[in-house]
Amino acid sequence: MRTASLAIACFLSASVLISPAGAQTPWNPDSGLVLVGKVVTMNDAGDVLPNARVWLAGGKIMAIARSGEALPDAAKDAPVIDSKGAIYPGIIDLHNHPEYAIYPLLPITRKYRDRYEWRWYDDVYNKRITFPQEVLTRPYYLDLGIEVGRYGEYKALAGGTTSLQGGRTNLAYSKEECLVRNIENSPVESRVAASRVDIGRSSKEWSAMQTERSKGPLVVHLAEGPSPRMATEFYAIKDSNLLGPELIAIHGVGLTEPQLKEMAAAGAKLVWSPLSNFMLYGQTANIEAARRAGLAISLAPDWGPSGSKSSLGELKVADLYNKHALHGALSDRDLVEMVTRKPADAMGWSKRLGQITEGYLADVLVLDDRHADAYRNLIQAIEENIQLVAVRGEPLYGDLALLKAARGRADDIETTSTFKGKRSKAMTPNCPTTSLPPMSVAETMSRLQQGLKFDPAQMAARLSPEQVAKDFAECRLPAPTGDIKTTDAKRLLACRFGLPFEKTRLNSLTTSDDPDFFSRLMKNPNLPKYLHSLPAYYRQ
Repeated sequence: MRTASLAIACFLSASVLISPAGAQTPWNPDSGLVLVGKVVTMNDAGDVLPNARVWLAGGKIMAIARSGEALPDAAKDAPVIDSKGAIYPGIIDLHNHPEYAIYPLLPITRKYRDRYEWRWYDDVYNKRITFPQEVLTRPYYLDLGIEVGRYGEYKALAGGTTSLQGGRTNLAYSKEECLVRNIENSPVESRVAASRVDIGRSSKEWSAMQTERSKGPLVVHLAEGPSPRMATEFYAIKDSNLLGPELIAIHGVGLTEPQLKEMAAAGAKLVWSPLSNFMLYGQTANIEAARRAGLAISLAPDWGPSGSKSSLGELKVADLYNKHALHGALSDRDLVEMVTRKPADAMGWSKRLGQITEGYLADVLVLDDRHADAYRNLIQAIEENIQLVAVRGEPLYGDLALLKAARGRADDIETTSTFKGKRSKAMTPNCPTTSLPPMSVAETMSRLQQGLKFDPAQMAARLSPEQVAKDFAECRLPAPTGDIKTTDAKRLLACRFGLPFEKTRLNSLTTSDDPDFFSRLMKNPNLPKYLHSLPAYYRQ
């Protein structure tokens, strides 16, 4: 990128591995990996340990040695990676829709009152998101559900995320834990979360939510938008006896200050997604009132069509909001806790994740150490500054040279992006211990970009006569007879879905790779003026 970034890239391409024996053998979960650097523990004491060592093995943080201290003898066979970086707990994203990570920012030109307005009554939204998603993921159409889900996990890793909310458990990619943790099925604790976008459409749904609440955290979209009817959702939750410690409420834009106080008193939690809120509604949750009430707040990006690419990007939005709207009421540590400790606490994982502590699970993020203040370092970091991401102790993403050194091999690593300073990122995209099919990042992206063309010939090759008959009946047209032709598929796409609607480019994995991200964002009429400073974080 610029001179400083190039220097870092050159440094990282040099030898950073301090264990020749470990470098010659593939990564082993039992012997694990030793990371050397500034350890930002996020513990209660606020310990930041310079020149410390962290031994990851067996999926856990086995030991931490301060400068001058020795690790246990059992760590002697682990490769040692000293990248001069800063080591953090992995980012926990408590609000996402990973299957929609393929879509770029929407060109939003108006202000909506609530989520029902754009989701249910906007024909253009349907043609840009709802209908394309149906054609891409349904097994009787293009059947790209695994590709769509995996791409969401690729993007999460590229932003330093190690745990992700929103994966639908009825899709194959999220039924088995592969890359990042999916909070809806990850066995971090015995109680597993359930996520819901819509609430209260039937008595059956309310009953199901009661059952889900009894099994673990209940993550629900609540009061998304400023319209008066949004505040009534709170009373529906309360009257259904769902207001309590298990409730994790997403958005909360329309919640009143008394409602926020009730949530805090009941032990409920809030997930804040400011960029998406501003893009769609021109305002966000009353964070000042939530803080006064003592409500626990996590920070997350929402989704690709109207949010940051990851929580790492959303931190910058929150930083600007804090400076301009809250007048610095939040400390840098407060902001970093919103993507580490707070979501871990909300999930009931406070004894397992969210800190760099011995015995905790080994989900870690290593960044360039560019700022004296460790918390400001994470807030200011962009995707280029990510050195390494490990989930369950396994190095899965990071600088190409560093990932090769950490894994002790190169045959399962794939370069995913190269920044302007020639610093390359890489990933190990497959999960051989699962039943998921092997699939490279390049292959995934190629299939998705092809799918986004909604090519009638590709559709015709997959359609069954039975499905064509159903869709033509929906269009009130006579079904074609004989073999399905390209012209039949073209008519089906047009009459049933209005596709292809416009040319859609697959959303890039990182902000710097995306030529349209900031141009589209800056054209949004709902953003407060201070968010126009957001691109400055990416000029290093």
